Amino acid sequence: MRLSLLALSFFASTVAAESITVYKSPTCGCCTEWIKIMESKGHDVKVEHPFNLQESKSQLGIPKQLASCHTAVIGDYLFEGHIPEQDILSFLADPPVGAKGLAVPGMPQMSPGMASPGQRYSGFRVIGFNADNQYWLANQY
Repeated sequence: MRLSLLALSFFASTVAAESITVYKSPTCGCCTEWIKIMESKGHDVKVEHPFNLQESKSQLGIPKQLASCHTAVIGDYLFEGHIPEQDILSFLADPPVGAKGLAVPGMPQMSPGMASPGQRYSGFRVIGFNADNQYWLANQY
């Protein structure tokens, strides 16, 4: 058990050291709150404000059905919307074959960056997706 915790701790610090680029509107407060959560967990976040956010999402390959207010890019993977950090870390630890990323469509009220600090996340789904626009339930809150 001790070795497993040590390995998990090492993995988490390795992932946190990776750079996250977030594409968002300069006026979106809930995106800023999600970024603060990620930074508080030790992630290095770079923020981009594209002229046309929807066009940027399309170019990155975010399916319209899964769209939210911001898109995070980590390595070759896409993370759309208010995804809890633990889901991102689990995905990066063992990405499904052919997976392109995760999404929390829309802006669920009790998701990271939308919920008040300390509130339990609830009432939304984390959806996995691939380049063929196939979707699967990755987690449910």
